[in-house]
Amino acid sequence: MPSFTIDVIGSGFVGQATGKGFLSKGHRVRFADVDQEKLTYLQGQGLAAFTPEELAEQPERAQISVLTVNTPTRGGAIDLTAIRRAAADLGQRLAGEEAYHVVVVRSTVVPGTTEELTKIIEEYSGKRVGKDFGICMNPEFLRERVAEQDFAHPWLILIGEYDTRSGDTLARVYADFDCPVHRVSLREAEFQKYVHNLFNAVKITFFNEMREIARSQGFKADDVFALVAKSAEGMWNPEYGIRDFGPFDGSCLPKDTQAFLAWAEQQGKAASLVAATIALNDELTLRATQPKQVSKRVARAVGAVAS
Repeated sequence: MPSFTIDVIGSGFVGQATGKGFLSKGHRVRFADVDQEKLTYLQGQGLAAFTPEELAEQPERAQISVLTVNTPTRGGAIDLTAIRRAAADLGQRLAGEEAYHVVVVRSTVVPGTTEELTKIIEEYSGKRVGKDFGICMNPEFLRERVAEQDFAHPWLILIGEYDTRSGDTLARVYADFDCPVHRVSLREAEFQKYVHNLFNAVKITFFNEMREIARSQGFKADDVFALVAKSAEGMWNPEYGIRDFGPFDGSCLPKDTQAFLAWAEQQGKAASLVAATIALNDELTLRATQPKQVSKRVARAVGAVAS
């Protein structure tokens, strides 16, 4: 397997797990961050860690730069300030290089962001994507408490690629990892990461809602949920619900969701997520049969969830 010099830009838990994971596979890794405390911690472990200014002064040039910069939410929207700054800084460093370089966005970013960062890199480097450098979006699937173990033993690797050359280069970096590698477009990779996280969020919220109802009735929620994990096809069949079969219908799901919602409301419980599920399914059904109609139930359910 060929080895690369890799700059990991942003040294939080994702950057550290990523860099240490690549080190374990024989790559040379340099960490960069604006937080001196993080750099001191990494340096104390014998790792190469620099400020962006110090990194620019290093004589050796990397073939890969991985952006693992924080992308926080502020005012209900993603704040791309830090990663835009990192892209501009990277573009300046690439300005004087002649060798082909691959930029890898590993931060969680909304669809279209990687393309925006590409334009920033082009502006500050004077180079052109697809000719002078490549770009990929490589979402991370790391749990914070066990991030290093998750990186070392991934269940899948997803490469969103600008072009085949970009994807091929990153695939070689991951050549020694024993798991499936999937390749999609840049925007599909960005979108996949959010679908991944949102599914987890919705599942947690659903069982929290059911737990509140169970407690109000004196039911043993943990015992019930453990049985649901074994009985519900949506839990044990990874293909269930993801195929394009349209809204749920049939003899069970429509009537049972409505019956449970009515019963929960009689017990003084709102079951807002169940209500929103019914309303959205009704809206999808209406769109399929009567596209110009708008479901009032959707507006009521969404308003109830938001409040």
